[in-house]
Amino acid sequence: MSEKPACLKCVHYKASWDPNNPRSCQLYGFTSKFLPSQVVKRETGSECQGYKMKKHFEKKSELDLNDPSLW
Repeated sequence: MSEKPACLKCVHYKASWDPNNPRSCQLYGFTSKFLPSQVVKRETGSECQGYKMKKHFEKKSELDLNDPSLW
C-alpha cells in the first residue's frame, strides 16, 4: 500500500454510539477519539495493514461511448 489509509473509506471503519469514543475499527476491535489509522500508527509504529477500501470508492473504468455494443 503506497498511500496512507483513509479510515472513512475503509470497510472496517464504523461510527460508535459512544460520544467519548466516536470512531471504531471493527477489524482491530477498538473505539477511540482519534481515527483508527492514527491509533494503529502510534501503537505499532507502522501504517494500518488491514485497510480495505469500500467498493463504492474504488475507481471505475471510464465508459467508452464509441463502443458499438452500447448502442
